[in-house]
Amino acid sequence: MDQTVAYEKNYKNIKVKISDGSIINGKINIMSFPRLSEYLKQSNDKFISIISGATESEVKKVTIVNRDHIIWADTWD
Repeated sequence: MDQTVAYEKNYKNIKVKISDGSIINGKINIMSFPRLSEYLKQSNDKFISIISGATESEVKKVTIVNRDHIIWADTWD
């Protein structure tokens, strides 16, 4: 039985500072939310996945961040 789960892809650039002082850069899928701020305020996800190194010459890396530890987040197009 072949079941394919479809989900919306809507990637935005993100830079976050977490409580230990680390700054993480990458992309985040905000799915059906129109803006990153709405995703961070309204999503029920406890963790966010930040993807970095998403070019063909770089290895993709995923950093999973607990939303409770985010100090600030920034985005750009």
